[in-house]
Amino acid sequence: MQGDRLCASAWMRRLTEPDSDTRRALTRTYGDVASVLDDRLDLLLRTLCAFVARFGDQPVRVFRAPARINLRGMHVDTHGGYLNLMTHQRETVVVAGPMPEGTCTFTNIEPEFDEAGVSLAGAVREAAWGRPWADYITLPEVRALVDSRKGSWENYLRGAVLRAQYEAGCEPLCGVCACVGSDIPRGAALSSSHALATAILLGVLGLNGMAMGPEALILAVRDAEWYTGARTGTSDQGAMILGGRNELINATLHSEDLDLSGIRRMAFPDDVRVLVIHSHTRRNLSGAALADYTRNRFAYSLALYIFRRELRRRGHDAAFVESLDRLARITPERLGGPAAVYEALRGIPLEVDLGTLRMQCDPNEFDAAFSRYFGMMDAAERPRGVPLRGPLLFALAESDRARVFFDLLVRGDYVAAGRLMSIGHDGDRVVTREGRPFSREVGDSILDSWAAAAVPLAECPGDYGASSPALDALVDAALAGGALGASLTGAGIAGSVVALCRAEGADGVAARVRACLASANYARAAGLATPLSDDEADAAVVVNAAVAAAGELTL
Repeated sequence: MQGDRLCASAWMRRLTEPDSDTRRALTRTYGDVASVLDDRLDLLLRTLCAFVARFGDQPVRVFRAPARINLRGMHVDTHGGYLNLMTHQRETVVVAGPMPEGTCTFTNIEPEFDEAGVSLAGAVREAAWGRPWADYITLPEVRALVDSRKGSWENYLRGAVLRAQYEAGCEPLCGVCACVGSDIPRGAALSSSHALATAILLGVLGLNGMAMGPEALILAVRDAEWYTGARTGTSDQGAMILGGRNELINATLHSEDLDLSGIRRMAFPDDVRVLVIHSHTRRNLSGAALADYTRNRFAYSLALYIFRRELRRRGHDAAFVESLDRLARITPERLGGPAAVYEALRGIPLEVDLGTLRMQCDPNEFDAAFSRYFGMMDAAERPRGVPLRGPLLFALAESDRARVFFDLLVRGDYVAAGRLMSIGHDGDRVVTREGRPFSREVGDSILDSWAAAAVPLAECPGDYGASSPALDALVDAALAGGALGASLTGAGIAGSVVALCRAEGADGVAARVRACLASANYARAAGLATPLSDDEADAAVVVNAAVAAAGELTL
């Protein structure tokens, strides 16, 4: 029986006392690990119960979007670098039914989220403007409306509903009443906001008899996020929409011309595990810390332009250089080997003042990037110069690491794959195991030594520096416990760490990490008022279960 023929109460009966068909459906989506299934059932039942309490017992459909992790390929998604993506079992669930009025009404199982409504009559008028989505969301009246609700989940709801209506054009969508439930920790770098936007968009489209292919859906979720003011890429929702149960995908998801034909997939090996470790820290940067973090991201946004300019200066064919428009196309093999990469990097300054950098770039591109990264920052806190070589080396090496990482897992060389995870984290690391500042060398002498020794590009950390003392401590605890490799996942500064372990050693690694999380030293590193309780530390470390991709749940 399909989910759209069941009343909410019937869903609850089927899930409370599942028959063989229901068990098969749940296993097909979530796998057969009892603890994972128990957690999924709990979230589904709580969301269904809340729906009935607010909207009454009526036919409903259930849509879901899992969280995601990235094992390798940090900070390279917006520049077309390689990624290693998996779904994660914690998810956002939307229980939705039709509503005759021209309104979408949303409630949440968590009381901190106020009920929100979106007028479809207004959405139809907005969709009839006949302008590109990017032009619409930058209208002053739209930005003012979003800013007036800054920090509210209503912006994500409205972005998703408007994007669905935009897809439908002038044909009014039917109303939707929906309850949202999620157990994705917010601020944990598992992309809870993308899961919300994906699940809402799927629900509104589904109840209106509409569907999108994966490419269109990925871009539509990006558009919904952009409505909120977040200039995200396509990797987070790409993992949710393209991933599969017990599957790792290796992909480049370049927003400018999204092409899914080159995606590689593999069944994740049975003899290794991935631990997902929640640091209980959230990104909250200001002052000098914000300037340092933003400075690297700004430099990184222009680094490829400068690198191509250096390659042209060195005599590379102009057409060839123009083809290097994304990280996945800049490989050591295409440039003549790793030594050729290091030699080209020697021509990139370690740091450059902003005036010089602007002269070396397209001024319009420079000004747009500067406004995007520093426009909201006080003038006194804006940097006068930015690092260039370190972030660029990190970008080139990290994309290559992500490409090689997948090949190593396919071959079963888990030790080498884990080593690349740790090397990648060293490119982000800020403190040593002893708590001293961590130094990442990218000067001429180290480039020369790497070239002479033919060191593979994937084994060079680079210098991006997006970690934190708390994330470094968790990586070190995992490695000390026997993990094959560990690193931050996501944008950094806060959030989560992932650790690759042999199956038989995963419990020992988890125990070592939990002890770290509950310690006074970790509380100081993480800026916590008191150490985490044993229960909090226990819940912070989970074994990843790659569940089915985002979509409708049917029984």
